[in-house]
Amino acid sequence: MARSLYDLGDRTPDRDSQWLNERQERRARVVPIGMVLVAFACAALAAAVLKDVVPAPGSDAAKDLPSTISDHFTLCDDLKGDACVLSADSYAWHGSRYHLSDIRVPSSAEPRCPAEARRAQAARIALATMMNGGAFEARPDPADTDRTARLLLRDGVSLGQLMVLKGHAQPWSSAPIDWCGA
Repeated sequence: MARSLYDLGDRTPDRDSQWLNERQERRARVVPIGMVLVAFACAALAAAVLKDVVPAPGSDAAKDLPSTISDHFTLCDDLKGDACVLSADSYAWHGSRYHLSDIRVPSSAEPRCPAEARRAQAARIALATMMNGGAFEARPDPADTDRTARLLLRDGVSLGQLMVLKGHAQPWSSAPIDWCGA
């Protein structure tokens, strides 16, 4: 059983003639400059290696990655638009043009009749409305060889297929579609 709260060595001063509670704290060690230089060298090496692995935001390799888009889209005719709908099946985003690969829409550039022009404009407005309905994912279409082909998905549902369900588009096919017919 202990007789006091002190250990035996606590009642006597240490070799510097200071009591236990009067000892001064030693200065904290400073990280040697060599270790800092090695850390910077490792970071530079990692950046050089990852530069080739991770694509730059504007590169062609970055266009092949899925993107989550939550921008507000407007109607425009400029291919360099930041976030705008060009036609019923194409849009510009961050200076690049993309098109929906899973649908066929009426042509707004060369309509064959006034009904096709009206349907194209209505489909363009419908696409802009759908794209502004919240964040969606733009995935490259693995079945299409065009690098600008995209499947737009919100909660796993294709915006192109919603266009088909609402009557603004037809499922993609290589056969021509007569938009002027009844």
